[in-house]
Amino acid sequence: MSTLDTVRSQGFDRTSVVRGSRPRSYRPACSACEVLVICGVACHETGCPQAMHLCHGCETTIPIQYRYCEDCR
Repeated sequence: MSTLDTVRSQGFDRTSVVRGSRPRSYRPACSACEVLVICGVACHETGCPQAMHLCHGCETTIPIQYRYCEDCR
């Protein structure tokens, strides 16, 4: 999985590559909220429906409103 795919799987669906950047850099963006980058880490606004986190059981990426994925429930 590429870096761009990884960022998009975290809910940043409008992320794009910054042209001409060396090394390659990305501009994270979300269609449901304003993205804030803190110390190089992209963050969704509180309450964003596209926010993702890791399952507490198997570390699969899941929506923020769930604690465990369906396999771990």
